[in-house]
Parts: sequence; C-alpha cells; structure tokens
Amino acid sequence: MRALLDAGEVATCGPVAAELLAGAEGEVAERMWETLSSLPWAELDPAAWREVGDTARRLRRSGQALPLTDLAIAVAAARAGHALWSLDSDFERIRGALDALELYE
Repeated sequence: MRALLDAGEVATCGPVAAELLAGAEGEVAERMWETLSSLPWAELDPAAWREVGDTARRLRRSGQALPLTDLAIAVAAARAGHALWSLDSDFERIRGALDALELYE
C-alpha cells in the first residue's frame, strides 16, 4: 500500500474514509485524515446510490446479503474506473453482480 500511495496510485471514497477513521483515535486519526483528504476521491452521487441499491437487490436475490458499506465502496471504485484493493472476500462476490468492478491483484 505504501508503494501505491507513494506512486500516486490510490484514491478513496467516503465509506473507506469513515471505516478507517472509526478505528483510529487522537493523533493517528488526524494524520490519517490528512492523508485521506489529500487523495483523489471517488464520489457517490444519487445515481451511484441507486446502483448500490440495485446491486444489493441482485445479490440478495441470489442469496447473498452483503454490507451496504462494501457495496458503496465497490460502486464508487467501479464508477471512477479504479481497481479496488482489499483483503475482504466480499468484493469477489460483489464483482459477480457488478461487471464494471475491477479488483487489484
């Protein structure tokens, strides 16, 4: 991750920032926010939120209920044309319902 940050290859979105900040306190949270706020952001507009809901519905119909936070992150990455880097296996399942999602491998 450090190499990707140093190369300017990292973007973020609101749900990622919120999840990271929820686990940090004090000076660590402040430094984290400085880094996050300096990155490009993949925004979630009203159409993106509709896509989050539509993707959630498709997954639920196939018996998979996944966190809306993960779905929002996936939609933000896909709509911005970014590959998503994560160790969370939920994104593999999301990719099955969101064709535009590219996972960084």
